[in-house]
Amino acid sequence: MTELKIVAVIVVKAAFQSELEKVFHTVVDETRKEAGNVSYDLHQDTKDPLKYTILEVWKSQDAIAEHNESAHFKAFVAAVEGKVDSLTVDVIKKVY
Repeated sequence: MTELKIVAVIVVKAAFQSELEKVFHTVVDETRKEAGNVSYDLHQDTKDPLKYTILEVWKSQDAIAEHNESAHFKAFVAAVEGKVDSLTVDVIKKVY
């Protein structure tokens, strides 16, 4: 089975940066406990401190679907609502 990776890029509004960093830490800590998660890491851009990237590795699409229904992920989505300038999510797989 091919692992799937997710690259989520989030640009937060400056007024909410401190608050959202705590939210990021919570979702990372809880997601790492999921059986279908291989890795889940939060990164901050070196040139733009308001830009965060979450690099995720999952065992399967089913694992991603379970994650998306988890209480901690739903709480994360609600917590960032209206507090980010942009959010992009790409699901990718290794081809070579």
